[in-house]
Amino acid sequence: MAKSGVMPIHHTKTSDGSWDADQVERRLDDDDVDAFRRTFAYVDEEKPDRKTGAKFPHHEVDADGNVGPANVKACISAIGILNGGRGGADIDRSDRPEIYEHLAAHLRDAGREPPELE
Repeated sequence: MAKSGVMPIHHTKTSDGSWDADQVERRLDDDDVDAFRRTFAYVDEEKPDRKTGAKFPHHEVDADGNVGPANVKACISAIGILNGGRGGADIDRSDRPEIYEHLAAHLRDAGREPPELE
């Protein structure tokens, strides 16, 4: 795992489907560390409750808890939060560029130009 809980860039299928972050989080088993690493761009593994230590969900999760494609809307929304939208995120400022690059890579995989990191 990358420093400070930032998940490394990986390439997956992408989706333009609807996005419901709350539903995604409900579908994840709190004990499935691997699923959290594949669903979120940041996972603080020092937190005993993964759902409070994981930030920037962007992969779809089916009803059985299987992690699927990166969701384009979720990636764009997460970049907006990195840029201060919705109150921003409580993360170390030095982690922002790596988190951004993770999300931007998924958008590029979808043939989209990511919004800039401000």
